[in-house]
Amino acid sequence: MDKGKKLIILLLVILLLIIVYFLGRTFISVTGQIFVDSDSYPKEADVYLNGELQGKTPITIKGLKMGQYELAVKKEGYKSVIKIIDLTRKNANQGFHTPLEHLTFVLQVNSYPTEAEVYVDGIKKGVTPVTIEDLLLGQHFVEVKKMNFSTWSQRIAAEKDKTIELYAELHPSTSSIAITSVPDGADVFLNDKKQGVTPFNLDNLNPGTYNLNVSKDGYILYSEQVTIAKGDTIQRDLVLTKADTFISITTIPPGCSVYIDDVLKGTTPYTGANLSPGIYQLRLEYEGYLTFSSEIQVIKGKTQKYNFSLLKLP
Repeated sequence: MDKGKKLIILLLVILLLIIVYFLGRTFISVTGQIFVDSDSYPKEADVYLNGELQGKTPITIKGLKMGQYELAVKKEGYKSVIKIIDLTRKNANQGFHTPLEHLTFVLQVNSYPTEAEVYVDGIKKGVTPVTIEDLLLGQHFVEVKKMNFSTWSQRIAAEKDKTIELYAELHPSTSSIAITSVPDGADVFLNDKKQGVTPFNLDNLNPGTYNLNVSKDGYILYSEQVTIAKGDTIQRDLVLTKADTFISITTIPPGCSVYIDDVLKGTTPYTGANLSPGIYQLRLEYEGYLTFSSEIQVIKGKTQKYNFSLLKLP
């Protein structure tokens, strides 16, 4: 074989090798794959490629041609994740870890009165007015609480991303009484038990009927029977009347029956106003003690204070 033919054969072999090389580059890595996982949170999320369901996470989508794809990972109750993916020969195998976030809704709670505590599923979220922005979709139990008021509650169900507004009107659960007087500093008695002095306010009072007495040395006793319903507030603004005559009787022990000229007037501590000036016969009685008798004097324009101690029976 002459040199010319050998040269031609050599050139043909080189040309064939070049063709095989470029053909190999063309057909090698013509397909790729995409791996998708939601990192087990949530499990089994749906995976879509260009709008077509491929399966659930974790999943490897194989045999993909080079090009651009829209990848979507979705699950009910969670925010969807959408990505644009470019598969190239240099980046033919791609993996994505896409944990999904819960869908949430906004809860706004107002109340009357304000500054009431708001609980969602037993967890305190703040005081009214309050906006809660991180609640998961689904059912929840809302409670609104304030001291001395009945608890307000409601179940809610949120099925999509939105704002739910609640208004809680709270009703008093206990009663109260408030008393002012002119002059102030008067003693306040409920059912003959001293509660305080004016200006006076008592909360958490059980509903019922009470004997209310307001007394101050030198002034006529104010007395009234009041009936307080659940949630009510009794308000009295009193102007006490100055007494022409005034006597005050206290004893040890207290609670003695007071008789003036053989007429039962009440129990100690006892105050009497506007008795006619003069001398009176006083008798004090208490079970288990000797009866005490004495004269007392009522003087116009003057306050008379008496304190007596009774002796126990042998």
